[in-house]
Amino acid sequence: MILFIEDDIMLSEEISEFLKENDFEVEVVGNGDDALKLLQSRIYDLCILDIGLPDCSGFLLCKKIRQFYRNPIIIFTAYENEEDIVTGLMAGTDDYVTKPCSLRVLRSRIFSQLRRKQWSEEIETEIIRSGDLVIDVVHNMIFKKGRELSIKDTEFRLCYMLVRNDGRIMPRELLLERLWDMDEHFIENNTLSVYVSRLRKKLGVYNGVSYIETIKGIGYRWNHLVQRGEFNE
Repeated sequence: MILFIEDDIMLSEEISEFLKENDFEVEVVGNGDDALKLLQSRIYDLCILDIGLPDCSGFLLCKKIRQFYRNPIIIFTAYENEEDIVTGLMAGTDDYVTKPCSLRVLRSRIFSQLRRKQWSEEIETEIIRSGDLVIDVVHNMIFKKGRELSIKDTEFRLCYMLVRNDGRIMPRELLLERLWDMDEHFIENNTLSVYVSRLRKKLGVYNGVSYIETIKGIGYRWNHLVQRGEFNE
């Protein structure tokens, strides 16, 4: 079940009808107060949130929702500037779609987030697979086509954060915050760019596509399907 929080009646009807035609169950509300009541009383697999609501800021609403709701949230907004997108991602959203948008693009974003949700709900395992990579979480090791890569601890943590949030854009600010190492040595913005560049080079490409996608001015996202499995290299 999807909860669509949108005050534009014509737009919400068009999109909800499209989603229903694609076998999604959808409920629509037009303000933040009703959205909070529904989310606290029912179970929704995903929430699509318009930023420009009549009774509250969509960013503030997202922060309130994140206090108790752990499933994916997609921002649906007419704002295209980087600052607003980063603000939304830092508030706890998993992805964003700008208006106007292709309904097929919105559908693909929904499928991607629901796939990530299903992956997150599976039993934890020590091994993660993506493309031609095998990631050993326990021993902080990464193998490419059976060969162990030379990976530093910070590079591994960066890789794991991106893989673990498969399909979700990770803002630079959030990565910087989480890469604060155990000795409390702060990772600076320029240093993060260096780590990403080095990691991207070490991981290489799969089917001609880099593992790490740069979202200009915002952050990064893991580019390939993630699976869990046995280590049998």
